[in-house]
Amino acid sequence: MEKIDTLEFESPINLEGSWGERNIAKASKSTMDLYMSDDDRMSAFIEWDIPDLDMTEGIGLVFEHSADGSRRVLVDYDGVMTLPDQAMDLLERHGIDCAEMRETMAD
Repeated sequence: MEKIDTLEFESPINLEGSWGERNIAKASKSTMDLYMSDDDRMSAFIEWDIPDLDMTEGIGLVFEHSADGSRRVLVDYDGVMTLPDQAMDLLERHGIDCAEMRETMAD
């Protein structure tokens, strides 16, 4: 996997589980590093680092080609309960279609 991009931001941080959600920081600085496979670029992962909380999360990502084959579409993720908007912002900077995932997350 090759590091493609980095996004730095500040946001609230929540712990999530089957039991629900609990806020653990009102605003904390985060860094998301995007890594993509060198071969087919149909899989990727984000390393999400939150230094102030001594936390790192790995987010696995899976893409499919759009129906017309012109772009990659985010179809699945793993490692976190809810995919952060910032992760989708980072992917969209690289032409990955996250529209359906954003719609699903809004429900």
